[in-house]
Amino acid sequence: MRPVGVRGLGLWTPGHAGVSEWLGGVPDPARHAPEAALLDGGVRRRASSLTRIAVDALGQALEQAGWDAATRPSVWATAHGEHETALAILEMMHQGEGKLSPTRFHNSVHNTASGYASIAAGNRAPSTTLTGGPELVASALLEAWCMVEAGAPEAALVLFDEPVRPPFDPRGARQPLAVAFCLSARTAGALAVLTRWRRDAVAPVKPIDPFGGLYVSAALPLLERVVQGRPGTVALEVEDRSAVSGGVIGCVDVELAAS
Repeated sequence: MRPVGVRGLGLWTPGHAGVSEWLGGVPDPARHAPEAALLDGGVRRRASSLTRIAVDALGQALEQAGWDAATRPSVWATAHGEHETALAILEMMHQGEGKLSPTRFHNSVHNTASGYASIAAGNRAPSTTLTGGPELVASALLEAWCMVEAGAPEAALVLFDEPVRPPFDPRGARQPLAVAFCLSARTAGALAVLTRWRRDAVAPVKPIDPFGGLYVSAALPLLERVVQGRPGTVALEVEDRSAVSGGVIGCVDVELAAS
């Protein structure tokens, strides 16, 4: 696969409304709600909290890259999706007459965030929404990279999730997180260049605090290395399906080279 340039980054988590705020390390209590400026006021009010954090991170990355939100293909990745909306619908079914909210219903699909963003921007470019477990970050990055390899000049990647609430096991997740990358076939002048994929025996990145069981947090070491301009590798977990025995867990190293 050809190298791809990282041209824009975005991040939203409570207290940190951007990449620089996250790297600064000191949360701002006033940053408790994402702006999601790509959505107009009425649409933003109807959108779920998960959709808003994803769209906010995407907007940051697009702004840094200088890209038009109406033209770029995108990949969205969330392990749990709109589970809070789905749980709210189930609760409504057991209350009173069991009537459901139409807004809640159309917010419950796994590609809700990509749908809101595409409609708001008038974007008719291809969009894929993935799910997954420990492989979520690796598979989503590979999907976006393959879009560029297949001929798209550019592709946006958004990874996002929020804590799983009862009755499901929260697995220690304490904060929602959304991370976005803008990838381009043009590497000159990029923030960093992802040079190649390779399998290795290096232990892959695991979900990190303060996000506990949120698989998307495995994208943070990649984001931080890009911002800091440190050439090297980031190992992302992926299943080695070429193994005869099956079920062998390996990892994919993403090499970063300063542009």
